[in-house]
Amino acid sequence: MIPYRPLLVFLLLFLCVVPAGAESPTVMVADYTITPSVLQPGDVGTITAIIRNTAGMASVQQGTGIQTGGAFESVRSTDISVNIESVQIVSRDVEVISGNYKRIGAIGPGQSIPITFLIRAPKQDGIYFPEIWIDVTGGQSVRQPIPVNVNTQIALVKKPALTAIKTVPEGINPGEDAYAHVVLRNDGLSRADLVTVAVNCSSPTITQKTPSIFHVGSMEKGANATVDMIFATDKNTPIGINRVCLSITYVSPDGTTTTQDETLVIHVKGRARIGIASLSSDPVQVKSGDTVTLIIRLENTGTDNANSVRAGIDLPVSGTKDAFIGRIEPDNDAPAVFIFRAGDPGEYRYNLTVQYEDDYGVQSRTELLQMAVHGTNSLALFIAALIVIALFGAGAYWYLARGRKGSGDA
Repeated sequence: MIPYRPLLVFLLLFLCVVPAGAESPTVMVADYTITPSVLQPGDVGTITAIIRNTAGMASVQQGTGIQTGGAFESVRSTDISVNIESVQIVSRDVEVISGNYKRIGAIGPGQSIPITFLIRAPKQDGIYFPEIWIDVTGGQSVRQPIPVNVNTQIALVKKPALTAIKTVPEGINPGEDAYAHVVLRNDGLSRADLVTVAVNCSSPTITQKTPSIFHVGSMEKGANATVDMIFATDKNTPIGINRVCLSITYVSPDGTTTTQDETLVIHVKGRARIGIASLSSDPVQVKSGDTVTLIIRLENTGTDNANSVRAGIDLPVSGTKDAFIGRIEPDNDAPAVFIFRAGDPGEYRYNLTVQYEDDYGVQSRTELLQMAVHGTNSLALFIAALIVIALFGAGAYWYLARGRKGSGDA
């Protein structure tokens, strides 16, 4: 027996909405405060942690089918929140009196929330490292130690932590420039030195017009820095999600160098452009009362498919004045056919309205056209009839005259 059920489950899963990483939503401990900063053995204090969602944007791929190569038919970008299930402090030495939280809820991209724990210090002097555990839905859990100073004179080294907030266009056409706005924010506990932002990967059809390395310099705790980038695309840039890799490097006060990777997501959208390739009619010279077949070939000179193409004319005639063409791919054309009976003689101006869909939604275009309807020429027909009658009479006369001549010779 053929196992239909596993195959059906596989297909259903394949057609579901699948998140794809412009940035996977995740969280971090952006800052923390211990009060008092140095605890005495057995003292009660607080730890306040700032939990931040580091994602700026994420992409969702959604489609009703699969194209060649396994790519989904449509891609859209949207903000994805991260759902925090629990935040707690885990330690064998530091006692947590209160503050282990369950089901905190969702926080949006770039947002943060403060979480406060009431703790009791151990009875022995020293440096202790309780861990903050953050569990999120559908993502990796975060484990970050927090140094707690219990009656020691050791100065704890605080480190910087840079967050990149990236803004890119919702979509660009192939051949257009993509402008990226990157805001660096030092959410750590100390200054970051020698901050640089480097573009270390792109695609063959996307190149940077601005420098590949930006030297930001030093960033104090809580400071921001802005980096603006411009990327050029060409006509062959693939439609869909294109990624540009960034590398952020900085030096901590203790001399350690930190490198973090970021990604710019450039969404290239195709735009269809519909124009008239040719226009013809049968008969070529339209006369009043004729049954006319009007063929208008529409061409797509854009970079994306024109879907659900419809065309209509507003001639004052009876017949078919609307045509459904369907899909027109780039650099292709298709006919819109109208069949009607021509009316009274005259020069008619009429509108051709074409409606279609592309990555940017429903588009519409109107062209003003003209058609001449000729009248039936009764005078010409009368003259033609007279000529035919005259020729017939001349032929009959010649035939009779020839017959008489033959009889006389006999």
